[in-house]
Amino acid sequence: MNSPSRRLLGLCLPAILACALDNSLTLIGQSPAYWDGNYAAANEASPTFNQLLQIHPAAFAGGAIVWAALFTGILLLLPDALALIVGIAITFGHTAGAASWLLWHFRFGYQMCNALFLVTAIALGVCIRYGWRAAPTGEYQLRGWNWPMRWLVAVILFSLGVYLFLWPR
Repeated sequence: MNSPSRRLLGLCLPAILACALDNSLTLIGQSPAYWDGNYAAANEASPTFNQLLQIHPAAFAGGAIVWAALFTGILLLLPDALALIVGIAITFGHTAGAASWLLWHFRFGYQMCNALFLVTAIALGVCIRYGWRAAPTGEYQLRGWNWPMRWLVAVILFSLGVYLFLWPR
């Protein structure tokens, strides 16, 4: 990777977006008792962020900002391969955190989780490909398939996947 701005786009942006979603859903998911001032009623699996929620929502928000700055610094300082691994791990971790809120607290939570995983995969793929300039060594070839037929079959198969895992029933 040639510049900090490419690394910010390629590795930090997906992690920051997943972190922001996870933390937003954490605040949205707090009970009415919590919002009435009973901060001991905090609901959060992370021990550190549970402690911050028990102090005050502003402490939680401040902690989330410090955490995002901390992992951004880590990703900017690590060598390429290690930064890629850590960036993906942070993005996955916050995606799982957000998914836990979606699954149990929202209607069609299962479908929302699957959509979140798809969007996260798209964000990581696009950011790593274009922000980090990662590219395959050669173009993938499928013998005997012209591109319109290949795309048609891919769209049909993708549509079946959407029906099976994203379409609410």
